[in-house]
Amino acid sequence: MKRNEAQARMAEVQRIMERTTLYTLLPGAPAVIGGTIVLVGCIVSYALIRSVDFARVLDLSLETQIGFCIMWAAIGIVAIAQEILLMARAARIQGLSPTARPARFAAFSLTPSVAVAAVLTAKFLLDCTIVYIVPVWMMCYGTGVYAAGLFSVRLPRLIGLAFIIMGAAGLVFFPDKGLILAALSFGLLHIIFGLVILQRSRQTAEQ
Repeated sequence: MKRNEAQARMAEVQRIMERTTLYTLLPGAPAVIGGTIVLVGCIVSYALIRSVDFARVLDLSLETQIGFCIMWAAIGIVAIAQEILLMARAARIQGLSPTARPARFAAFSLTPSVAVAAVLTAKFLLDCTIVYIVPVWMMCYGTGVYAAGLFSVRLPRLIGLAFIIMGAAGLVFFPDKGLILAALSFGLLHIIFGLVILQRSRQTAEQ
């Protein structure tokens, strides 16, 4: 290989790595919006069940249970949809394609964990054992985010580890505090993560 060709390839590899480093799985604004949506869902849930234990929804009428499940399904769909849309917008602003290789790797890494969480959720609902549902969501989500973060900056990996640790602690010590766990992780932790990303983006833009 000629020296000039080798240098050109090295320069291209460096450019790709620099761009990949700037690519974040969860841009700041979507994380804040998603976390806020979850907090609102937690407040509404507490108003319905008057408890921080998700399993208490089983004590309510069938209509209320169905409405409760529909509400949380809608929260998940809206949160994921706005993250995808704003993530694609952020990628285009950085000059990246939303379907670029790092983005595809991140999506492929996150998808199995989401699928596992969906299967376990269905099983818990059928068996009426939803007391464990939030910690399991947290650990599955954290595993997916950590794996996807391998193709991004370090911060997503940290939030992935935080979800895994908090989910494991919740499963062992606080399984009946699902509403609080959801508010602290999917709500508050996402908001903090989003604000950190936004702050770093401003600092980068000012440099």
